[in-house]
Amino acid sequence: MATTRRQFLRDIGLATAALALPAPALADDGFVTERLELALPGLHPGHDGIRIAQLSDIHVGAHTPEPLILAALEAARRFEPDLVFLTGDFVTRHDHEVGRAREILGGLPGPTFAVLGNHDHWVDGPATAAALRANGYEVLENAWTRVTVRGEPLAIVGVDDLLTRNADVPRAVKGLDEPAALVLAHGPRTADQLRHVGRPMACFSGHTHGGQIAVPIFTTLAFRLVKHEPYLRGRFGLGDVQLYVNRGLGLTSSFRLDSPPEVTLVTLRAASAR
Repeated sequence: MATTRRQFLRDIGLATAALALPAPALADDGFVTERLELALPGLHPGHDGIRIAQLSDIHVGAHTPEPLILAALEAARRFEPDLVFLTGDFVTRHDHEVGRAREILGGLPGPTFAVLGNHDHWVDGPATAAALRANGYEVLENAWTRVTVRGEPLAIVGVDDLLTRNADVPRAVKGLDEPAALVLAHGPRTADQLRHVGRPMACFSGHTHGGQIAVPIFTTLAFRLVKHEPYLRGRFGLGDVQLYVNRGLGLTSSFRLDSPPEVTLVTLRAASAR
């Protein structure tokens, strides 16, 4: 994929801006709690104030301490969310991790929705989905559903993993008739395809680990030029689509640098209610 001069200058600007951002403070339990408000046009006024907990890239396996995972799950519970979103990569490399994920990832409150990530497909996608469903979570595989929250219907879309070529946005939104929707998609670049759906959406993603080894300027450009991934962490506005990229909780290798594990706690706002 060729990189245009405009894209290159944009990436330099993003990387330079990152230099001015303070590093998140790591809590005693080993992760950062990111709290944000997100205003979504078209959201029913009755949904103003909905609380969403997002966990991503849990990566059950040798490089992710189980006490960290359990503490993150407890943080999500304490938030008392209306919805919980799990945005992929529950396992890392081995079949036995699927069973362990089933054992330790249960007990999340409220309606919990999930999509699979690339590592889940590489290990065993159907088994990972079954492990999540065994805990009562709804796994959306290029599909959408309608859930009643605070007495009003809300559309939840799940797009399968982009990297493993399982993503199918047209299939995922087929028949979608709500004025706005919330989307789970492991790969952030899925949001580029969602822009063509033509309605306001809030997309929750992960996958990048925030760059994992976050060296100013270098990491941003390396992800853009080598992995063609311009969305590393935080919020992005892409037309009608608002994208949030979670840095993830776990690891597939030994360490992070200036990209601490994250639990995301979101309060939705109806744009008309602000």
